Amino acid sequence: MKITSTIRRIILTTLALTLAAASPMAFAATPTTNSGQALEIGPPIVNLKGDPGSKVAAVISLRDVSTAKLVVSNQINDFTAAGDGGTPKLLLNETTPGPNSIVPWITPLPQFTLVPQQIQKLPLNLKIPANAAPGGYYGVIRFSGQPPGINSSGVSLSASVGVLVFLRVNGTAKESMSIQQFTTLGDNGKQNWLFEGIPVNLSVLVKNNGNLFEQPGGQAVVTDMFGKTIGAVEFNEGQNYVLPATARRFTEPLDNTIVSGKFLFGKYTAKLTVTYGDSQQAVTSTLTFWIIPYRLIAAIIIALVALGLIIRFVLQRYRENILRNTRGGSRRR
Repeated sequence: MKITSTIRRIILTTLALTLAAASPMAFAATPTTNSGQALEIGPPIVNLKGDPGSKVAAVISLRDVSTAKLVVSNQINDFTAAGDGGTPKLLLNETTPGPNSIVPWITPLPQFTLVPQQIQKLPLNLKIPANAAPGGYYGVIRFSGQPPGINSSGVSLSASVGVLVFLRVNGTAKESMSIQQFTTLGDNGKQNWLFEGIPVNLSVLVKNNGNLFEQPGGQAVVTDMFGKTIGAVEFNEGQNYVLPATARRFTEPLDNTIVSGKFLFGKYTAKLTVTYGDSQQAVTSTLTFWIIPYRLIAAIIIALVALGLIIRFVLQRYRENILRNTRGGSRRR
């Protein structure tokens, strides 16, 4: 049991790392090697649309980039967001598909063998149920390769690569997003309103209240205390998805690339506008923060005080010398 549990942890960890770099949800399908085995997949993301009751199809390319034959098997899983950072959570042990699952709709692919450098074109076929509600559905198809003669329970473990499948069922879907939080963060990742200088990290937490996967875009226009615009911070330029019923955080810096080397001092206001959906609906939020180089100011004050004390000391010694010289001259007369 202990060995089995350890192997399972290795597989899950490898899968998370293998799939974690791609977006929309932070999954990636890049070449993965383990004990000389490797698979490469493309495209890493498939976007499809279809009407209820229709069939949709796509093609996936899989290549063996190792130096040996691989017996390739596949598995279809649901996934969701783990936390607000976009990190995926594979749902490997779920027996009941989620409300946005496409797992029951995908035609399973048979096991097959790849020779080194061979590219295999794989059909991806989905049958949308006639009673499917309009909205967004998604899942991941994972592929793993083993040398011939070694089954999945053997000691030779191979990582998986996956393709994300996003399907939009046509019709009137619910599109709704809200800004849960708009704040400024310090270098330690904690909320702060007072900064010594730039960069200042602007962070927005948006929630998808609808039933479509959304790719929100955001811009925060920053103005100074006189209402003059000093720059604009763009959010989610990579067009990452926010899944239904989940929240995702986007953090971007206000830095010299935006303010063009301007000296910042005083109170600043950032007005954020987040747009989403086919009709580019918008939600807004505003925050204020201060940029005051208080350590520099404190150092200048200390230096001025020290300089004042030195000048006072010098003047006092000067007056004392003048008085001594004056008294000495009077006694000589």
